[in-house]
Amino acid sequence: MRKVLKNIAVAPFCLLLVALSGCFPAHLPPLESPPALGRLQDLADSEIAFSVNTSPVDGPRGYQFLTVVPVTRVYTPDLAREVSDLLKIQAGLKGYRLVSPQAGAAGSPAYSLSVTVEDLTVSGYCYLAIRRPYSKVRLSGTLRAADGTVLRECSGEGRSVFFAKFAFDQELNEARRIALTDAAVALTACLELPKPAIRK
Repeated sequence: MRKVLKNIAVAPFCLLLVALSGCFPAHLPPLESPPALGRLQDLADSEIAFSVNTSPVDGPRGYQFLTVVPVTRVYTPDLAREVSDLLKIQAGLKGYRLVSPQAGAAGSPAYSLSVTVEDLTVSGYCYLAIRRPYSKVRLSGTLRAADGTVLRECSGEGRSVFFAKFAFDQELNEARRIALTDAAVALTACLELPKPAIRK
């Protein structure tokens, strides 16, 4: 009888271990830079002075949940670089190279763009048989003329959620990459960058 009671007491613990087996990275690896980034930068016809602010999302980016109970915090490194890379791709497709305010070529860029990461969530929801990686991103941006006049203020959001066998680094980073890309595309579309003058 005692053995039966012991087995009954151990069963929930075993189920918990099974539930946790596909979860719990603490620090996600950085996203790789898009392979087309350098080529687009080289082909750009004009420059935009660019800065990105990630301070609103300092700290943990999300959690690993066991059903609805948060268990482990999730962190991501290099967020400013990742956001910059994805916006450089979108700007490059429109003929612009994003540069730091101090690194422009001779002559001031015609525009400046300041972007803030207003929200970034990366979480994994772990159930007994399935995981659900989830990410949501909101970017805001202000486009200014060379004299500082505000031309446009925009925001862009991205969201990704799917079911997977695991919620490890690869799955959470895929959800994060999709959400960041969608937010960068939406922000760039809202900014309505004019076609740059062709270089002679």
